[in-house]
Amino acid sequence: MNNNTGAPLLFVAHPCHELLLHGWIARAKPVVHVLTDGSGHSSSSRIDMTAQFLREIGAQPGSIFGRLTDREAYAAILDANSPLLLGLANELADNNPSMVVCDAVEGYNPVHDLCRLIAGAAIALAGSDVPQYEYSVVNDPRSFEGMSDTISLDLDDHSHAAKLARARDMAEVVPDVDELIARYGAAGYRRETLRRVTDWTDIGSGDAQYETLGEQRVAGHRYERVIRRAEHIAPLRDALQRTCVS
Repeated sequence: MNNNTGAPLLFVAHPCHELLLHGWIARAKPVVHVLTDGSGHSSSSRIDMTAQFLREIGAQPGSIFGRLTDREAYAAILDANSPLLLGLANELADNNPSMVVCDAVEGYNPVHDLCRLIAGAAIALAGSDVPQYEYSVVNDPRSFEGMSDTISLDLDDHSHAAKLARARDMAEVVPDVDELIARYGAAGYRRETLRRVTDWTDIGSGDAQYETLGEQRVAGHRYERVIRRAEHIAPLRDALQRTCVS
């Protein structure tokens, strides 16, 4: 990354996250990078849904596009595979965006939080002053409203209806869609807000929600190990940070 900036860059953890920024993507036409294929614990990838959406809306997929399965992403965290993350950060650093937008750190899913770390490390590795922004993935989409250093886009009726229509189309394969709309209401997704990231190394504190979920799934014999913020995410953050300042 350097001062000769181009299109915005969007880096998300899973396919269909882009739905949350439907209006912004239609307007900004970012290059969209997606870390995983969205297969979860099945073998069914969702990356084609994102590819179709980008074609229809006129945005471009990036070089990182379903690079890892979800299982591989979780394994990378549990195995402290910092070389993999550094490679992804360097790949993003070779881009030339006007801004970088990524999933927010919410403590809900460790791969979401990892995306912000990788994106921040990419900017640091490039020695760039390109701004980094985050958006709410599972928290209230209005969480960042009223805060300083934000960018907001209010969707008109047509754009809002198009966003909701696509959400309904995705609901069968992405159960979170119906859950989020039920929780925050359709009106909550009319405004899309990006918040400036001032410290990409901030991963939150205390027990994360994904730890509790992991404990439940280990108890139910779905997972073998629990991903923990202090034990797994923090060391990966530290490894990226060391590389960026060396």
